[in-house]
Amino acid sequence: MKVILKDRDTVDELKKEIREARDGRYQLRLRAILMAKQGVKPVDIVDELLISIPTYYSWIHKYNNGGKESLKKHGSGRATGNTKFKQSIFDELLKKLDDMTEYWSVAKMKEFIKEEYGVNIHNETIRIRLKKVGYSYKSSRPSPYKGDKEKQEEFKKTALKRWSKN
Repeated sequence: MKVILKDRDTVDELKKEIREARDGRYQLRLRAILMAKQGVKPVDIVDELLISIPTYYSWIHKYNNGGKESLKKHGSGRATGNTKFKQSIFDELLKKLDDMTEYWSVAKMKEFIKEEYGVNIHNETIRIRLKKVGYSYKSSRPSPYKGDKEKQEEFKKTALKRWSKN
């Protein structure tokens, strides 16, 4: 696909804008435009900047249509949040969590929602919804309860020596 970059800014103007920009995403978009202006191939740009080809071309189109200003705006996600699932599902889940008669993993929450409402909600969606209302995610950590006590004490001593030298 051949897309021609409009001649809106000079290389020096783009470099100056990149230096002065405080938003990292905006700087990245400007770098893509600068590289294109300098004749770097799109394949090399996406490889170096770790972006996708469609993203690169959308930035080129935005720049062609609205200049640098259009690259500053960046919408992400749904404007209204995740409205795909009914709030009543999460309200019922919160009641179960507030009772806390047993441990609820995200997988168990997902299973509960699937059984009660016939809806398959992604783990991350559940985690984000719970975080918004004040719950925090905890994961189990391995405990060396069968570990060798002597080796543990020796490790503590050597670690303490190492840290106390600094």
